[in-house]
Amino acid sequence: MAGTVEYDLVVDYKTVNFTGKDVRAMTINGQLPGPTLEMTEGDDLVVRVHNRMDVETSIHWHGLLLPNKEDGVPYLTTPPIRPGQTYTYSFPIKQSGTYWYHSHTGLQEQRGVLGSIVIHHKEKRVHADAEHVVMLSDWTDEDPKEVMRTLKRGSEYYMLKKGAMPNLIGAIQTGALKETLQQSLDRMPPMDISDVAYDRFLANGKPETAIEAAPGQTVLLRIINGSSATYFYLQFAGGPIRVVAADGLDVEPFETDRMLVAIAETYDVLVTIPQGGGAFEFRATAQDGSGHASAYLGTGKRVAAPDIPKPDLYRAHSAMGMDHGGHADMNMPKQDTGHGEHHAMDHGRGHAMQPPARQPDPPRPGNPYERLRSPQPTTLPPDRPWQTINLNLTGDMERYIWSFNGKTLSEADYIVVRKGQNVRIVFENKTMMNHPIHLHGHFFRVLNGQGDHAPLKHTVDIPPFGKRVIEFYGSEDKDWFMHCHVLYHMMSGMTRIVHYEGSQPDPVIAAIRHEPGNEMHHDPFYFWGQAAFLSQMSDGEIVLSNTRNIFSVKWEGAWEDQGDDDQFEVEATYNRYFDRFLTLFGGVDVTEEHTRGVFGVRYLLPFNIESSLWVDTEGEFRAAVHKDIQITDRLSAFAEAQYDTEERWEWLAGLEWTLTKELSIVGQYHSDFGAGAGVSIRF
Repeated sequence: MAGTVEYDLVVDYKTVNFTGKDVRAMTINGQLPGPTLEMTEGDDLVVRVHNRMDVETSIHWHGLLLPNKEDGVPYLTTPPIRPGQTYTYSFPIKQSGTYWYHSHTGLQEQRGVLGSIVIHHKEKRVHADAEHVVMLSDWTDEDPKEVMRTLKRGSEYYMLKKGAMPNLIGAIQTGALKETLQQSLDRMPPMDISDVAYDRFLANGKPETAIEAAPGQTVLLRIINGSSATYFYLQFAGGPIRVVAADGLDVEPFETDRMLVAIAETYDVLVTIPQGGGAFEFRATAQDGSGHASAYLGTGKRVAAPDIPKPDLYRAHSAMGMDHGGHADMNMPKQDTGHGEHHAMDHGRGHAMQPPARQPDPPRPGNPYERLRSPQPTTLPPDRPWQTINLNLTGDMERYIWSFNGKTLSEADYIVVRKGQNVRIVFENKTMMNHPIHLHGHFFRVLNGQGDHAPLKHTVDIPPFGKRVIEFYGSEDKDWFMHCHVLYHMMSGMTRIVHYEGSQPDPVIAAIRHEPGNEMHHDPFYFWGQAAFLSQMSDGEIVLSNTRNIFSVKWEGAWEDQGDDDQFEVEATYNRYFDRFLTLFGGVDVTEEHTRGVFGVRYLLPFNIESSLWVDTEGEFRAAVHKDIQITDRLSAFAEAQYDTEERWEWLAGLEWTLTKELSIVGQYHSDFGAGAGVSIRF
């Protein structure tokens, strides 16, 4: 019999220590992750969330079908929970399965505001001797706001920290010099799989956790990827994994040796503890190979899962858009019939062709989408009108701007859909990274070659340079969030609001939607700088930047008088960013001899050579090029040349050795100021 299930969740600060360093986290009921909320399909859920922090917070119920006002996106569907306030969520439970909850305020999810949800079916559908939640997450001791600032400035320190810095010597040693040069010729940035160098990966809040299990038992593991920016490979030391549900919903069971799980996805899997005893590792390895979290099932001598090979950062880009663990380019329907996919069906009878016998999974598999098959048909009724929406996933890794169709949320708010229509969204990833796209308040079909039995999901992984097609019935109203679930991508603009045409937000939301505290449409400025202090000169730059607007001040100058040459030059400009290739600018150039206005263009040339061309108010022209080459993981070379119709040629070249995130040793020769060495400080 259905009942009312009630919980109280207290969001507060707590000091945690995962690495030997005390860090202030945000916890729920003193836990990280928060407690598991358990209920049964048909229950009514009441959750009182008490905010004991000095900042706003929120709770989003990821994957749950609920009234719009309970979805928990502050200022969009639900009021923020102010400091010292309590907000009560109340809604019926319409589904069963494994889900989770997390803050949708700022970067709080990274700091610990997340937890798991288990909704039991009225009747047991999967036999298991025991079941356990395994919630995966990533942890950094750094303040997430500082992480974001580091990413925005284009720092490559996180690649260095986790040993994933592509470099010239590495390309030569691995025989990938040709591929590396081609990548540079194509103006592609260095390959990276995950943005952040994490200090720990956690399973249920620990790098290692123990789960009781006896030999011969079958255990249901409810896997939740609650990380902020990490995909995980799953594998079990005791044998294959049997997948029985994805994103909370049943799928026809299948076995796999290992699988890739996107951020925000959930999978229910069965594992069997081998006879003879032992503690068998269920390992979640970060996609970039920088670490893992483990759950050991059973007791006795530990049996480790095999290592996942680390990615080949020099050749990975050449395989993108091909068979990337999900056959990305095979997910488009062969013909747009207006009522789903037919290319994988058996003569149009709605039965997908049977897959061949299972082969061992590759060492670094992709997601298991091609094997996900709904037990029931999911095809949408063909007599409804159809609406198709094309979304390109776009971005600039160096400036850390992520967007749909080249625009961030602050520039293009809404995707308008019509209630009562079938909606098809075609995602095409134009970037070198995976993006897990989550649509609030809806389940959608993922067209994966299973015909009428395409699986229903709430989160879909879009592989690098790959395509995905999803379909859903427009049955809701008001506004629903759709975004990349890489937390830093979402906060950088890869977000849209799915708006049902003709509907209006609740009055309480309409009244606060444009308050100053609403971060949703805010495009914040970030400040950073670099200054080199060498024996013969100093140069550097300070920057204030948001998505499109960049204010910068550059300088160079000698410590001593260099005779006829200017002792210093300061360039202050406003830059308007269009994309990673093109920026226009205007400003002022100041030397000892003159002050003049300048207007110009910056453009990225093949081989990732940065170029600029300007004209000044005195009718003089200047052209300049700059190139950085990463020689080893810590050693880089740089060179710059410029021609000015007034001052003629000027050039410099040097080497830089990175010591820490903030400090490097630099040696440099400048055609005007001579040779010298010193330090470069980043702030």
